[in-house]
Amino acid sequence: MSLADRLAGRFHGSEPPALELISRRCLRTRFQGSACARCVSECSVGAIRLEPGTVMLDPKRCVGCLACTAVCPAEALTGCGSRLAAFPGKVDAGKAVFLSCEKGVRTGEEIILPCLGALSEEHLVAFAARSGEDVCLNLGRCTDCRASFVPAVLARRLQALASKLGREGFISRIRLLTREEEIGQAASASRRSFFRAFWDLSLHAATETITTLQAEPDPKEKHAHKHQPARLVLLRQALVDSGDEAVRLAMLPLFFTLTVNTECNFCGGCAGMCPTGALKNIREEEGKQLQFTWARCSGCGLCLEFCPPKALSLSGGRSPDALGPECDVLLRMDGV
Repeated sequence: MSLADRLAGRFHGSEPPALELISRRCLRTRFQGSACARCVSECSVGAIRLEPGTVMLDPKRCVGCLACTAVCPAEALTGCGSRLAAFPGKVDAGKAVFLSCEKGVRTGEEIILPCLGALSEEHLVAFAARSGEDVCLNLGRCTDCRASFVPAVLARRLQALASKLGREGFISRIRLLTREEEIGQAASASRRSFFRAFWDLSLHAATETITTLQAEPDPKEKHAHKHQPARLVLLRQALVDSGDEAVRLAMLPLFFTLTVNTECNFCGGCAGMCPTGALKNIREEEGKQLQFTWARCSGCGLCLEFCPPKALSLSGGRSPDALGPECDVLLRMDGV
């Protein structure tokens, strides 16, 4: 398929955004005993299947919703050229945020993504915490799309957030707009902004398409032994930047606490397996210790699966003292 065909396909909705598996990050590749199947469970079209030690993608079934990328705890599944990592510069405190897919641009002021299925729980919280106002997801075009199930996926993620953080507070600012009248009332169009957005979208689509046509894209970062998912970086940054103490406290259930019991022999295997670098082996005068950087932990649980003596425990949430500058905790055999 030529570059022109790929580019035309993107604008007509027949060519889904490229989906890539970076196998070295995948939990099933790092440890063949891993039972992780989050991507398979999240895929509504059966485009992902499990095989020993890895997962397989079926591009003929994939519709480009990117929902799998939002649940992969190691960011082993990625949408090429994702724009989510650049969103902080587009969010102004005290101003409503609008997000749209490439086919649903209404005003040109939206943050435009290939598909809103890529929005994870962490992304949604980071948007709401940064803006301090409504976060509006334009889902009006979903009914005409092959990924028509995306509104249900996002509603499920909001329900999960409500169970973790409570239905009141800043989570209530996230709005799923599915009817045209809702979208029209929430957004006001600007001719200049619309055409600027169209130009940016065209440039981005061309750049992304050229990238996917390259014979052997080989960025060094993709082969790094440890990788922290971008959504964790954004969540931690939103926690640090928020000036609202209540919002910061409300975000803590999205982070994790790791403890170690007396069965631990400090073999260090868990640190080697950890895909995000949240666990690290260190040596001090009193002997071996584990350093747990909770801001880097995705809660994947690979360390628990790998640990032979089952000496580790992982639980959701951090205490309020986590709002200090330190993200590291030293784990000793008597726990933390």
